[in-house]
Amino acid sequence: MNETLKTIAERYTCRSFTGTPVKREELEAITLAGAQAPTAANSQRFRIIVIDNKDYIDELDARMIAIFESQNPGAMDRIRDRGGKALYNASAMIFLAVEHSGPWSADLDGGIVIQNMVLAAHSLEVGSCINAMCRVLFEGEAGAEFKKQLQFPDGFDFCCGILFGYPTDFGRPHAPATDKIIWL
Repeated sequence: MNETLKTIAERYTCRSFTGTPVKREELEAITLAGAQAPTAANSQRFRIIVIDNKDYIDELDARMIAIFESQNPGAMDRIRDRGGKALYNASAMIFLAVEHSGPWSADLDGGIVIQNMVLAAHSLEVGSCINAMCRVLFEGEAGAEFKKQLQFPDGFDFCCGILFGYPTDFGRPHAPATDKIIWL
């Protein structure tokens, strides 16, 4: 099996990181892979916002926990079942911002950017977790202020969060749903 197919087959969602900082050169390679993603009409309507400050990530985790405790007990129960951290002790994270203008789907382009980054991370033995729960940080007035802090350009919105770090243990990928493939 070639290396690309092997990376795709072995990549899994990591929900338990050591907290050890991800090396800068690895983060640079991961973000470059994201920036190399194809986009509709080469519009490149995305921004990759990297946070590699563990203390700041822990603050965001605490903010998310407070929101879930007060607004979404079901989500909080799932977080407790997975160790009590919404961001799983990640030492780096990316917020992907996209611009919803033009006739093409920025969210689709964002998905391609995300896929490139998580596959690049796995190839470097860096764990990753695509995390849409981060959306709660962008809600309401506090969310608008948070977008400013993260330097989202005008007209750009949260697409997804991606967590990175070194896994506490290596997980297994899910079984491929080959029954979803239709041949005509």
